[in-house]
Formats: sequence, structure tokens, C-alpha cells
Amino acid sequence: MIRHVIVFNATVSREQVLSMAADAKRILGSIPGVTDVSFGVALTKEARYQYFFDIALVDEEALAVYRVHPVHCRFADERFRPMAPDRVTTDYRAR
Repeated sequence: MIRHVIVFNATVSREQVLSMAADAKRILGSIPGVTDVSFGVALTKEARYQYFFDIALVDEEALAVYRVHPVHCRFADERFRPMAPDRVTTDYRAR
């Protein structure tokens, strides 16, 4: 299992982030090899990053497909990246 984790801050309202996250769960979750899309909000305003995505993929091959999949690229380029310029992305192997 691979976890594609993104922590981020947004330049738009919380409501806009929540709407984008709901769409992300549905849209990114439809990509082959993605088994789950989780989203969360920090418990405190003092947290360095206010939001996160945790995208679970079956293996590294699925991650490679996900990275270049047109659905992911379109969503990232048109919805996510414009509102989340302050972000860190890291991939992990879950144990």
C-alpha cells in the first residue's frame, strides 16, 4: 500500500476548500489503483498546514499511473494547485 500525502494551506475560503475536497474524493477516487481518498482539517489554527489529503494506492505501479492520469492532472491543474500554492507532497509505503 502506498500513501500519497499532501499537506497544504489555501488561498481561498474554508468553504471553497471543503467543496474542492468533496470533489477530490469523488474524482480522484475513480482513478484505477486508488483505494481511498481522505481529507482532514487541522485541529488548531496554529498548525503549520491547515489541510491534508491522504490518497491510498495499491502499489507503486498505481502511483506511477496516478501521477500522469489525465483525470488527476486536470483536477490538480485546474482545481487544487491554484488554491493551494503552499503545499508539501510526500509518498510513503504503508507498513
